[in-house]
Amino acid sequence: MNASELLRLLQSEHDGTAARADHLREQIERLTTALAETEARLAELTATRKDIDGLTPPDHEPAPAEATTATV
Repeated sequence: MNASELLRLLQSEHDGTAARADHLREQIERLTTALAETEARLAELTATRKDIDGLTPPDHEPAPAEATTATV
């Protein structure tokens, strides 16, 4: 194998690795956006639950969070 062939193979490996890194960065960006949206929705649901709990009579026993299903 001569030097020019080695450089060509090295460039090919570099290009493939750079493309993979770009793809991973795009995935991270999409996942970061999805996570932020999900966390915002979770905060909204938590606030709504607190508001509803504040409207219930003091002797009312709130249902456990994981067992609560509501239809709107």
